Amino acid sequence: MAKLNRRAPMRSAFDSGRAPTHTPGVSQFMMTTSWDDGDPLDLRVAEMLAKYGLPGTFYVPCECEYPVLAGAELRGLASAFEVGAHTVHHVDVTAVGDSIAREEIGDSKRWVEETAGQECRAFCFPLGRFEKRHLEMVRDAGFGMARTVEMLSLDRPRTTDGVAVVATTMQAYPHAKISYWKNLAKRFRVNNLAMLFTIGAAKDWASAAIALLEMARERGGVFHLWGHSREIEETGEWRNLERVFAAMKEMKRDAVCVSNSELCHAAG
Repeated sequence: MAKLNRRAPMRSAFDSGRAPTHTPGVSQFMMTTSWDDGDPLDLRVAEMLAKYGLPGTFYVPCECEYPVLAGAELRGLASAFEVGAHTVHHVDVTAVGDSIAREEIGDSKRWVEETAGQECRAFCFPLGRFEKRHLEMVRDAGFGMARTVEMLSLDRPRTTDGVAVVATTMQAYPHAKISYWKNLAKRFRVNNLAMLFTIGAAKDWASAAIALLEMARERGGVFHLWGHSREIEETGEWRNLERVFAAMKEMKRDAVCVSNSELCHAAG
């Protein structure tokens, strides 16, 4: 596997202040990835992203029910990739009181910045669960964006209460088709039904991801791959993950490749 460059972080168009190229009148094609929970296996994902020259945002809680990266490992990861907050204790904010939710969100930003040694601009709701009032807490904590879990979306971030809400396209996980139907119904994303029919014949999640990736390139939109390194290990999906990374690398010349927070900047 490629080794993370601890001295020279991966750069995107935004690191130098350059705007990505975009032809007027053509819908922009963007690619991003994100990885949740800060499992030590995130370092393997990071090595693979570096191998294919792809961006990634890693959402890391201070504590979790599973093992998490040690401080030195997190700092090494942050030298090459964006690190976002994921609450302090990996808390479902809809299952606790508002005062606790506010503390979990705000303290997680401070913890990431102190531990990783970089500004923390991105937040991700554990389990993708939140209510409208939680977006206000995210904004008040100083985050500019919040990632959730919305399957099969190619949409740009949607701004609500001053926070850019970032959807996802495909999880690196072998879901049954019914899981996609349930997610669409739960979030009332009727517009994403067309994506479900697009992947209907796909033999596995990686094939479905590549089909959606090609659709985003042809029509414009955001392809957002996400997952948990722990689950990739448990389900033996590393080879499929590499298939998708290889396909993304092939499409880099046509895409704006960004971290999650840069995606919000790119999409305007």
